Amino acid sequence: MPTTTAKILADDDRCRRAAYYFERWQVPALTPKQILTQAVEHGLMAVSDPGEAAAAESLRLATEVGLDTAETDLLAVAEHVSALAEFLAWLLRGDTAPYKRPEAIRMPNGSLWTSGAFLGAQERSLRYVALVDRWDAWTQMALENSWQVMGECAAYQVPMSVIVVPIGKLRKGRWSNPFTTAYRHPVAKVLRFKKRDGEDFGSTWDRVLREQDKASREEWLDAMTDDGVLAESLHVHHVDVPENFSAILHITESKLVRIAGTTDPPEPQFSQCFDRIHPCPFRACCPRGLEPSEELGFLHHPAHFPPEIIG
Repeated sequence: MPTTTAKILADDDRCRRAAYYFERWQVPALTPKQILTQAVEHGLMAVSDPGEAAAAESLRLATEVGLDTAETDLLAVAEHVSALAEFLAWLLRGDTAPYKRPEAIRMPNGSLWTSGAFLGAQERSLRYVALVDRWDAWTQMALENSWQVMGECAAYQVPMSVIVVPIGKLRKGRWSNPFTTAYRHPVAKVLRFKKRDGEDFGSTWDRVLREQDKASREEWLDAMTDDGVLAESLHVHHVDVPENFSAILHITESKLVRIAGTTDPPEPQFSQCFDRIHPCPFRACCPRGLEPSEELGFLHHPAHFPPEIIG
């Protein structure tokens, strides 16, 4: 039975050719953001310590799958991503039970919608963790109209709590935010994030990175709370079931019929190949007129999307 996910639909929106390849090939490397996202979700669902599980998964993905980055110090990037994943998974899970995915549900056309969200409180709603560059009106609008939020709410016809974590832009293999960066006084050794008078820290303060500092998770979190940056670093945004959910489901079915009936690679979207936020993993071959192949580092996808037309 065909499977539907928000990722399939989102990939198709961005570039139909990339979506076609994604369902047929496993990419040889993941971006730091992809590794971070997968590791955090792994930690949230882990039976063991969520932070430790996320950190281990992050390092596993970086070493076994590979890092898609222009940086040369791959170990430093991997350690940075692992430290951030460890802290976020521990912070978001807290003392609660492991997160669970909703059961797959059957769509009107017979396909199964497999959710990328989590069950919410009392399992009567959904929740989704969104790691974003920044939290503003534009990001809010984009999330509310994404398949990961709008599509999930329409499919399950329940509201969603979106846990928004602004992590900033990735620069030189690192994110700069209160989860990754702080300041220590060289004498008092106190850990700080911002001065209460709004001034910058002087040259006497040492800038420290989470992956290199000796502070425990609890000490780092307490310092964030004391300086008032925790409230600025986490947001919960509630989204209701869209009023036009039936129209959204109809669009979903139409897309799936087209996707499943596509037997040849669609036309490329060259403007998407080298997008800074979402660099296409097929950029090494597609713009050059080459197909993905094992010689180029790609592996055949074990769960190929069925080629027959759905319904």
